[in-house]
Amino acid sequence: MATYNLTPKDIYDADFDIKMRGYDKDQVNDLLDDVIVDYEKFQEEILSLQEENEFLKKKIRDTEARPQGAVSENTQRFNPIASASSDATDKPVETASGARVTMKSVNNFDILKRLNRLERAVFGPQAQANSAETPAE
Repeated sequence: MATYNLTPKDIYDADFDIKMRGYDKDQVNDLLDDVIVDYEKFQEEILSLQEENEFLKKKIRDTEARPQGAVSENTQRFNPIASASSDATDKPVETASGARVTMKSVNNFDILKRLNRLERAVFGPQAQANSAETPAE
């Protein structure tokens, strides 16, 4: 990190020699007050940007550390659904244009299996415990 020659306090505490043909002391003080304010704003902005930079670097490291786990997790999550749809039976259907399209029919049991899997994925073991406590009507 760069080192600075002056801090805002150094600028504020600076004294100038008074000479016969020197600058107006009030004008110098006003200018230095403005410099101090700007200097403090720059220091705050630098600190803020350094914190943001560290946060983003950490986020990149975390993201790079687990891309394989996320890919395999997503694959495992969607495989049961794909296998459930492959169990459905094929039914040929004629469209409005006269073309025959094969559609997979899904029965109520397949829908209930999917719903059960989704509830487990979203709510976890709580969904099964709550459904076991609630009496069926």
